[in-house]
Amino acid sequence: MALYLTRRLLTLIPAWIGVTLLAFMFVHSIPGGPFDTGAVRPPATRAILESHYHLDRSLPVQYVLYMKNVVTGDLGESIVQPGLRVSTVLTQRFPTSAELGGAALLVALGIGVPAGLLAATKRNQLLDRVVMVGATIGYAIPNFILSILFILVVGLDLRLLPLGGWGRPSQVVLPALALGLPWASFVARLTRGTVIGTLEQDYIRTARAKGAGPARVLVQHAFRNALMPITTVTALLIAELITGSLVIESIFSIPGMGQYLTNSVLGSDYTMTLGLIIFYATLLFAANVVVDLLYVWLDPRIRY
Repeated sequence: MALYLTRRLLTLIPAWIGVTLLAFMFVHSIPGGPFDTGAVRPPATRAILESHYHLDRSLPVQYVLYMKNVVTGDLGESIVQPGLRVSTVLTQRFPTSAELGGAALLVALGIGVPAGLLAATKRNQLLDRVVMVGATIGYAIPNFILSILFILVVGLDLRLLPLGGWGRPSQVVLPALALGLPWASFVARLTRGTVIGTLEQDYIRTARAKGAGPARVLVQHAFRNALMPITTVTALLIAELITGSLVIESIFSIPGMGQYLTNSVLGSDYTMTLGLIIFYATLLFAANVVVDLLYVWLDPRIRY
């Protein structure tokens, strides 16, 4: 296990470097620049600022200088807001985005997995068709459309839940549902397909022949072995929900990472944008490593 983990981390290093290089190229290809804000600056002042942030160097040199700081854990400071470090934004704002992403993950798995199991046990029956039609519709509706519908119906018409803000449990419900329901639909379809495939295996027939009840066969045998693809998707889902919360945060006025990432892109704040992108990429890589390690727990037959 330790040898596999070491090899896995070593193979991720080139991928991580490739992501940082692509992010650096894309960020610097954004039209305009951090000092093209309309403010009147003397040429000497602009030259000093560009020299301070190494913007007067060639792009390869800028990348090397930036990565030398990143590998030591220093993601730099904002160009547009001097003195505001990327690490400060992550410390202050990421926990809120993580809470929203975690709540949406509970919605996605808490609704999607039971719905998929229910559809698999009632294959080709009315309940299966209803669940799958609902899952298809749910996955086809973008989360920002769901957000608007929830605000109009639940918030304004019924006045059951607050329309925005953060800090109270009631303020988590609408954004978590808007963010998690489309992915719950995806998880339901995936769960149904994997469980149906598992129920057709020989060991399931053996368990039934030994007198195991339907619930035991489904939970202890079929579902456990169907968890492999679901776990793989969950790793990607964690990062997707956290990064996908950017639009939801803006709609529901949630003080998360969305405001800073959006403003940094629009303001050509190279350092802030790169720092947040690299952080999210590292989070995704870490989630995939954790999932690889979970495979052994889910299926002891796996040996690395």
